[in-house]
Amino acid sequence: MITKKECGKFQVCLQSNAGQVLLISEGLRSKISCRKAIEQLRTYTQEPDKFQKKTATDWELYFYLNSNTGKTIGVSSRFPSALAREQAIQMVQKLAPHALVEDHG
Repeated sequence: MITKKECGKFQVCLQSNAGQVLLISEGLRSKISCRKAIEQLRTYTQEPDKFQKKTATDWELYFYLNSNTGKTIGVSSRFPSALAREQAIQMVQKLAPHALVEDHG
């Protein structure tokens, strides 16, 4: 889904079928940039080594999705356990290649 932030920038958000936010991009300047980010999501989610698992200072778990150049494509929501984070990564890998693009920007 493409959305527009209050600051005027756009972002890409990948949601589960139940509406849970799985991955969100940084602020992007244009919808064209969003389309490029979507194509990167579709590509890099199929490469397990592009997921970088992290722990926040409050011990909640999350992950980044990076490109070949190391640029962050998206950041996940926070998860209470390693299992929940792994399940989210699996869901991203399953949904991203065929996700419909809804433009709410």
